[in-house]
Amino acid sequence: MNRIFIRGLSLPVKIKGVTVVDEESDYNVYINTRLSAATQQKTVKHEMTHILREHFYDNEPVVYNELEANAGA
Repeated sequence: MNRIFIRGLSLPVKIKGVTVVDEESDYNVYINTRLSAATQQKTVKHEMTHILREHFYDNEPVVYNELEANAGA
């Protein structure tokens, strides 16, 4: 389906956000509600970059994808 769901969730402070692809190929983006609004917005942009650049389906090293997502956020 490739729908995108963005949800707030209380996570450990070191974790800003995470995206999980479910069994229906939808993206579930979880943003840490313990962070400031500005940091939450930046984290949404970061996670959206992962989705738009199809990082979940490439064979690049995670560190490369993280650098690319950081540049896009």
